[in-house]
Amino acid sequence: MAAALVSASTGAMGSLLGKLGAMLTDEYKLLKDVRGDIKFLKDELEVMNTFLLKMSDVEEPDEPTKLRVTAVREMSYKIEDNIDKFMVLVEEHQSSCSGAHGIRKLIDKCNSLLPDIKTRHKIAKEVKDIKNQIKEVSDRFLRYKTDESCTSTPAKDKVDPRLRALYKDAMELVGIDGPRDELVKWLNEKQGESLKFVSVVGFGGLGKTTLASQIRIKLGATFECGAFVSISRKPDMKAILRSILSQITKQDNAYSGLDDIHLIMDKIREFLQDRRYFIIIDDIWESGTWETLKCAFVKNKCGSRIMITTGIVDVAKSCSPTNEDLVYEMKPLSEADSKKLFFKRIFGCEESCPDNLKEASKDILKKCRGLPLAINAISSLLATKSKTKEEWDPVRHSIRSSNAKSDIIETMNYILSLSYFDLPHHLRSCILYLALFPEDELIERDRLVRRWISEGFVHGKSGQDLVELGEEYFHELVNRSLIQPERIGYDGKAEYCRVHDTILDFLIAKSSEENLCTVLKKKCKPDGIVRRISLMGTEDEDTVEHLDLSQARSIGAFGDIERLPSLRKSKSLRVLDLRCCDKLENHHIKDIQRLYQLRYLDVSYSGITELPRQIGELLYLETLNVEFSNVRELPESTTRLHRLARLFVSPGCKLPDGLGNLVNLQELDDIDALQLKHVEELGKLTNLRKLKIRLHTDGIERNTLVQSKEKLVSSLCKLDECGLRSLSIDYDMGDKDGEEPFLPALGCIREVIAKDICQISRWLASLPNLHRLTFINAKKIEQQDIDMIGLIPNLLKLSLYLDRTDVARQLIIRCKGFQQLQRFEVSFASMGVLMFEPGAMPRLKEIILPGFQGKPKSGAVNLDFGIQHLSSLARLRVGLFCDGSTAAEVKAAEDAFKSMAEANPNRPTLEMRK
Repeated sequence: MAAALVSASTGAMGSLLGKLGAMLTDEYKLLKDVRGDIKFLKDELEVMNTFLLKMSDVEEPDEPTKLRVTAVREMSYKIEDNIDKFMVLVEEHQSSCSGAHGIRKLIDKCNSLLPDIKTRHKIAKEVKDIKNQIKEVSDRFLRYKTDESCTSTPAKDKVDPRLRALYKDAMELVGIDGPRDELVKWLNEKQGESLKFVSVVGFGGLGKTTLASQIRIKLGATFECGAFVSISRKPDMKAILRSILSQITKQDNAYSGLDDIHLIMDKIREFLQDRRYFIIIDDIWESGTWETLKCAFVKNKCGSRIMITTGIVDVAKSCSPTNEDLVYEMKPLSEADSKKLFFKRIFGCEESCPDNLKEASKDILKKCRGLPLAINAISSLLATKSKTKEEWDPVRHSIRSSNAKSDIIETMNYILSLSYFDLPHHLRSCILYLALFPEDELIERDRLVRRWISEGFVHGKSGQDLVELGEEYFHELVNRSLIQPERIGYDGKAEYCRVHDTILDFLIAKSSEENLCTVLKKKCKPDGIVRRISLMGTEDEDTVEHLDLSQARSIGAFGDIERLPSLRKSKSLRVLDLRCCDKLENHHIKDIQRLYQLRYLDVSYSGITELPRQIGELLYLETLNVEFSNVRELPESTTRLHRLARLFVSPGCKLPDGLGNLVNLQELDDIDALQLKHVEELGKLTNLRKLKIRLHTDGIERNTLVQSKEKLVSSLCKLDECGLRSLSIDYDMGDKDGEEPFLPALGCIREVIAKDICQISRWLASLPNLHRLTFINAKKIEQQDIDMIGLIPNLLKLSLYLDRTDVARQLIIRCKGFQQLQRFEVSFASMGVLMFEPGAMPRLKEIILPGFQGKPKSGAVNLDFGIQHLSSLARLRVGLFCDGSTAAEVKAAEDAFKSMAEANPNRPTLEMRK
């Protein structure tokens, strides 16, 4: 994987080195001395980049090293800003020349990209200045050079804080009984059978080590021997195996001299051969560690068990690979247990909490969100303070707002730091970037990934899809339990995420330390240079008014923002995200054409109704999002945005002529294809990979419609041949076009949304790669329609929003169809309408019934409609529509669903609401 262009560790060094390399190519006809100076800059900065990478893995650098790292990193941003000015001159000249003569003739016709001698001399002077800056930074630290071995603070005699969990008195613990007893029951089952594995997974601070320790206490006596070892991020395998050998043989230090890892493993295997053993491997960080360790364990028939704890989902799955094994996901404490733990530590019990502190306690517990480590940390801190509102209020905002030192808070930071430093460099920047989002914010994956790309955090090999790579980054953070997945899609991937408040506090502190992000506090001006900032609507107006954003690269706004700082001087800005700011108006973005480096502009769901007509001057713009806004027309200059890769508009938004000029466009969403003045322009977008179109005929004359359809078919066929991967169609042809779609069965069609249809077309069954199918306000759905839909070979998600009057007809889901379906949603169903045959929908993971009629069909006695036959079902979500039903009928429906869920061998999660 290619190194990130921009990162928390190296600043803009990666991007800068790439640009300096480009300036040394023959296309840039610079003065001779300037080329020499740029070569010097590149060589010197490569050495500095190596230094930054090396220091990024030092967890506790000393103060001189911190100063040097900060100086070099900040210098990289400053130099890149200067280099970017040169690049803009190049781009402007290239744009003006290409307009008259074409890009291919540019260099020959113009003789050079920087023909103006005066401009070249100006660049030469600035390059000399940059060279002097680098020398000054290097010389300054040479004058105070220290031995390289002193780059980290002296190690203290620390004891791994996780070890304390091994010796906790059970009386101190809260909320551990349920998980402990559940796992003890599983571990005790089938005692005479072969070796079984259980993996406990969850993010740091949930109490995995504590749980494992309590299970060991509960079960230890039932096994002949056992061991408990904790794993570090960089484990010493010999030491770990020697510890296991010493524990199972109960011979302390007897094997300290053994240095051959194979010999140690042989001795462990020999000892365990005919014994029932219980081994706990605590906190594994990567699968390779487990692959080595498991070689030491014998698969005997004595009912032996191995428990693994980890914060990484993929590691948990690799440690418990078969259906006979178990992956157990740790959950946060319930509200009741959270209160019990919190008040027990401070007051002994909840009843002893003074009235004046109850509101603060409620807010603090909400912030902890059931994380035992956070509750322990904050309650321990508060236990040392006086019981006054003034002492408690700062803690309501952040643990780190207090100067008080708490050993357990340091423990919490230590555990979170372990997860942070275990991340590769590119993921560190991505996770720290989340400090820019508000507490408890539901963060959309696609939005986050696009911002990462615009910031330079996502950088792949030549030709690699950056959106797909960014999504891999996102899912890896989910996999490592650092962000909490929300709204899991039919493909099993999270579409949104949240950040636990305690982790968010850590990220805010760490990103401030790295000067990656700035989070404003009330009535406090930011310290140092602002690189990336979010405005939450709670900031002091005077502070916002006087913010120096001249070096800012990212500005985001949330909540009821009514004003923005002036953008005129923000010439380094890459990201401007004003999503959902419905109180902002057109004048707030009147100067954006001056933001020459802007890559990302999002005004979706905002109060902005018009983009500046000079938006075409944003030569680097990659993402433009005006969906769900009142922007009804894009300026003509939009077609000059030759780097634009992603364009999102609202249905009905008028696109300018010349859409085909956007040759680098990869995503286009959500256009009225039949309303386009020049439909054939679509066919020129040969780099498109994702396209969403609406096929609505309202207001189109018959002759015009016929011509538009022919041109659209031609364009879409061309895009299909050029590699279009995903075509989503919102289909409503009305009465003009009958019932049959006019499009061919293109391989790129992934989604169809059909509205107000009376008959389901056989065209759908011919689509080889259709994944998502939605019917809205569907009328007269017959059994033959369901059977036909079931033949769609790769259908993964089916949503039926039936007409309210069409709820009495029985629909049978047969065993022959829907072989790949993973999510099924049907509204306005009722008892007797649905029936699943045995073997139906064999891969279905989730069924959603958002408007289920609670009243059974007249005459129906059996409320069972076969959910227990869905062999892969993991989740059942039901919304009971109670209008017209008696309490007894609703209760009968609830009981029926509970019985069916319990009868299903997978024991799916049941979520019900009325």
